[in-house]
Amino acid sequence: MVGIRYIDAHAHLLGRDREDIKEAQLRIERAAELGVTIIAIAQVPRIWEATLKLAEEHDNVFVALAAAHPDDSMTETFERLVTLCRDEPRVVGIGEIGLDYRQGKPSDIAKRKDQLREHIQIAREVNLPLVIHDGKATNDVLKILDEEAASDVGGMIHFFTGTPKQSQRAIELGFFISFGGPHTYAKPLAELVRSVPLDRILVETDSPMLAPPKHHKDEGNEPALVVDVVKGIAEVRGMDPEELREATTANAIRLFRLDED
Repeated sequence: MVGIRYIDAHAHLLGRDREDIKEAQLRIERAAELGVTIIAIAQVPRIWEATLKLAEEHDNVFVALAAAHPDDSMTETFERLVTLCRDEPRVVGIGEIGLDYRQGKPSDIAKRKDQLREHIQIAREVNLPLVIHDGKATNDVLKILDEEAASDVGGMIHFFTGTPKQSQRAIELGFFISFGGPHTYAKPLAELVRSVPLDRILVETDSPMLAPPKHHKDEGNEPALVVDVVKGIAEVRGMDPEELREATTANAIRLFRLDED
């Protein structure tokens, strides 16, 4: 494996219903060849064990765990989540968890807000950073992060499409802003991409969805394509891709405390 050159701060290696271990292993290996370390999101309990096993088998994989995703109506025990966070050294974050209003506010919004609050409290209990999903719910997300003292642990906000002012508020609360494929080409997001301080940016693929532009018609997205995300974000910001690569890698190492392993 090449040393850590890039960090894909948010990738899904396994689907929620179908665990294609062989394909996940191939994607991990392709990422390793480019020096890409992966923060694998295991956002539902049924893929926790399989994702952790991949992390144990591959030096370039770490894991974030959550008991529910914004799209899930299920509720699972949090006791097991706490145990895994304390006992498994490859677990480096809590998430993804958050709110999603892309198709209007869901009918069970109160329940989803409660789930977010519970995960913040767990993150504080086990002292791990949060991986927050914000699907056009920025004001409510920031309000809950503030009310629940999420700044005690900090974290990253993924899928963020808020304003520069909202991103500044997230940063004040101790959070990094993670940029992915859409941020490299969506013109309405360009001002946001340029406004976030370099020491507060992470990069991600959110694979297998949201591939960078030239890969839209290919078979899908994967962690190795974070290399293209870095190039695209650097272009939007008008800066050297190598400088962005170094900064975002250092930021992710700092957030997820990878230098302690």
